[in-house]
Amino acid sequence: MNRRASAFMRERSGRTRGMSLAVVVGGLLCLVAIAFLIAEIVREFRFYNSANSDNVHWALSQAEVEFLEFQRAIHMAQMEASPQALEQVVEEFDVFYSRITTLTTGALYAPLRETIGFGSSTTAIRDALDRMIPVMDGPSEGLIAALPALERETTILRPRLREATTNGLQYFAVLSDQSRETVAVTLLRLGVVVVVLLLALLLLLRHTRRVGRQIERRGQELAGAYARLNTIMDTALDAVIVSDLDGKILNFNPAAERIFGYRYDEVWGRSIGEVMVPEDVRAAHEAGMARMKQTGEVAVVGQGRVRLEAQRKGGEVFPVEMALERARTGDQELIVGFLRDISHRVRQETELVKARDRALAGEQAKSEFLAMMTHEIRTPLNGLLGNLSLLKGTALDGEQGRYLRNMETSGAVLMRHVDAVLDVARFEAGAAGTSVEVVNLGQLVGDLVASQQGAAAARGNVMRWEWVGPKVDWVRLDAVRLSQALLNLVGNAIKFTRDGQIIVEVEAEAPDLEFRVIDTGPGLAETDRERVFVDFQTAGGEEPGTGLGLGIARRFVGAMGGEIGVESEPGEGCVFWVRLPLQTAEAPGDEAAGADALVAPVRDVLLVEDNEINLELARDMLRAGGHRVTEARNGAEAVASAQGHRFDVILMDIRMPVMDGLEATRAIRAGQGACREVPIMALSANVLPEARDRFVAAGMSGFLAKPLSQDDLTRVLFACCPERASGRGAGLCVRYNREVAALFEWFGRIVPESMANEEREALAEEAHRVAGSAAAFGQPGLRDALVAVEEAALAGGHGLAASIEAARKARAAAPVVSLG
Repeated sequence: MNRRASAFMRERSGRTRGMSLAVVVGGLLCLVAIAFLIAEIVREFRFYNSANSDNVHWALSQAEVEFLEFQRAIHMAQMEASPQALEQVVEEFDVFYSRITTLTTGALYAPLRETIGFGSSTTAIRDALDRMIPVMDGPSEGLIAALPALERETTILRPRLREATTNGLQYFAVLSDQSRETVAVTLLRLGVVVVVLLLALLLLLRHTRRVGRQIERRGQELAGAYARLNTIMDTALDAVIVSDLDGKILNFNPAAERIFGYRYDEVWGRSIGEVMVPEDVRAAHEAGMARMKQTGEVAVVGQGRVRLEAQRKGGEVFPVEMALERARTGDQELIVGFLRDISHRVRQETELVKARDRALAGEQAKSEFLAMMTHEIRTPLNGLLGNLSLLKGTALDGEQGRYLRNMETSGAVLMRHVDAVLDVARFEAGAAGTSVEVVNLGQLVGDLVASQQGAAAARGNVMRWEWVGPKVDWVRLDAVRLSQALLNLVGNAIKFTRDGQIIVEVEAEAPDLEFRVIDTGPGLAETDRERVFVDFQTAGGEEPGTGLGLGIARRFVGAMGGEIGVESEPGEGCVFWVRLPLQTAEAPGDEAAGADALVAPVRDVLLVEDNEINLELARDMLRAGGHRVTEARNGAEAVASAQGHRFDVILMDIRMPVMDGLEATRAIRAGQGACREVPIMALSANVLPEARDRFVAAGMSGFLAKPLSQDDLTRVLFACCPERASGRGAGLCVRYNREVAALFEWFGRIVPESMANEEREALAEEAHRVAGSAAAFGQPGLRDALVAVEEAALAGGHGLAASIEAARKARAAAPVVSLG
């Protein structure tokens, strides 16, 4: 298409130059003819004798000539706008104005002014010229601006002038010889016509030359534009394909040749569908082209880039991005297609998708690994720490107590390490949620400091907390996260401070709530201050640790919208600070009752656990609280037990053989058994948030994390079956006192040496149940004595009488359980 267009432009430029040459030759011939006619007119005028009216005739003729000169000067000034052209306009105006003044005021022309047409015309011309005087005498800018109007005005005046001169000539022709004057007038008119024709030809010639130059220049510009377009198409990286509405290829640039494997001469005139459309969609393509040609309906043209498949010369199908647009050259409508081979990009996208899938699979594997390791690590910890908790309630000598405390400390450290790793994993997975609540700030900080007093004292430290500035009781914040962050900061201060002082300061001054943990430890160097909040980074020294505590604190504080930092110098201790937005709140309505202890009433509990140690531990903790326990070793046994008997609460392990806890929960909820509506609490070492979501989705009511503690069990059982009263709960106190009285009445009736095995077992079970209640109601001495009675009864009655007597003494020494 471009080659043809260039040839067409060259042919058109040649025709234009030929036409210009013909116009020039014709103009020259006209000039020769006009020169000949003028010479003939001059010869005729000389032939005739002069008359008295010759001067008048000359003046009239000269007026029109001067008018034409004036009109011509205006036209030339519009074209050139030069000072010389403007000066010529003014000069011709003055000459013509002088001539008109002579005609309108001269005595010689007085009789002529009385004729019809001459006087009115010359007067009108004089008035018009008077109106032009300000423009002519004014600045050049005004004259330039007025040139178009002057030209229009002279065009209007020209008939008037012609009327005046004609009437004048006619008037004097009557006075002269009719034949001579007739010839003279005729010749004069012929001269005027010739002059006008000459001017017209000159103007036409000038215009023609200008138009010719413009056409030639535009042709050259168009040819240059086509040349540039060809260069762009030849160097473009995208394929550019031009076709007509029938789909016949008219242009195929080098990029298209490179992409599709065809040469230009191989595809010119062939159908697009035949060249580049895959066979399986070729029929649809041809139908679309036919529909577009017949109805003008388009599906792709003008719709921007679309992604589809194309076919190379060798038959290879590959992905492309294509954009189609319409264009028109003369009467021919074209379709211009821009195509880009995106095979490389598609391969990269495929690799990225695969990499993303591998990353997601890795994250899933990591999550599953964490869940498994959480269960596998926390399950034995549950048995270890739980049994240590039970062992602490027994009679121990000083050395045994020391060993027990050491084991508890080591177990707690191990649990903190496990929790630290899980906290990091939760934050990296974005699974850590927020729980904002109204809390008593002083109580929160006081409880936290009190919980760490023992650890601080073990390293010879004195620890306290204090307010800085006004006291604020109730605030709204995430108490769990804040407690964990402060606990990590306090634990860090205790770990690195020995025989020193640790102070926790609280300052609540709008708009910030700031906590400062100040220690007198060894301090930090500048390089250490920059990395202590980075995971697995420690400040050195011999103190053990994972290096995660401060990193977790940073995450928690950031999640609460706060800031954390440290100020320290070597040898001068550290000041770790946490700054949060301060949101004060009103005290909750049940604040007065908040300090009362929560006591879960005796409940009928179904305990589902496959691990023997964990089962025994949870059973002992429940029985220590006086609860009735039914055991199940897997989910199937739990479903069977829950079918015919209504329990108050079900504690359900998750990972079990035969049927896991989630499946068992779904079966209980879906069935019509007695425990369909009973609270089912998840009993699991997997504490990840996504695991808890799965528990709730399966129909569980809540979550109890391993390792178990007596406080956690009491809290969960109370949440499922709440009873609150002043002190320990009025009904429970009365019921407990009655159970103790009934047991000791039984002690008074028995004869240990003559008891049957069944009676001793029943006595042991009742002593065990009341012993658990005694521990819950603050009578540990009585609890230990009743445990001794249980053990003597199960040992065949040996020492049973002594144990009963010791129990009576322990009851008498125990504090009174009352409503107050």
